[in-house]
Amino acid sequence: AVLAQPELGRSPLLPPFGRRLHAEFAAERDWEQFHQPRNLLLALVGEVGELAELFQWKPDEEPGPQAWSPRERAALQEELSDVLIYLVALAARCRVDLPQAVLCKMDTNRRRYPVHLSRGSACKYTDLPHGATSENQAMGPADPASESTGQVST
Repeated sequence: AVLAQPELGRSPLLPPFGRRLHAEFAAERDWEQFHQPRNLLLALVGEVGELAELFQWKPDEEPGPQAWSPRERAALQEELSDVLIYLVALAARCRVDLPQAVLCKMDTNRRRYPVHLSRGSACKYTDLPHGATSENQAMGPADPASESTGQVST
């Protein structure tokens, strides 16, 4: 069964009070001076590494993190929170409306991965069976960053 996911537009990735709490936390400590995009990105990467450590050497079988000890679950919650906080701070510093960007990206992904061609497949959209849209058609105008850099994103 597929669990219903809240729409991002109605349930932002981090509610405004959460974004404000982090901004106030940094301002109280005069840390904005250190929160340049590069610094925030490197902090985000570090936190993703700490999150990855929690999964390292764990078996892949179910039930997975749901069965972890309370201490491990608390660490998981803390690291996921750190990742989200830095991601939202980076998006804010770069003036990216993250919930809107996610909606646009999901629209692009829907075009790149039509259900009838991608269901049950781990193939990248460029490797889907014939009948898949070409990369340029799949990207459409909703993915201008790829056009300007010449890089393909997923």
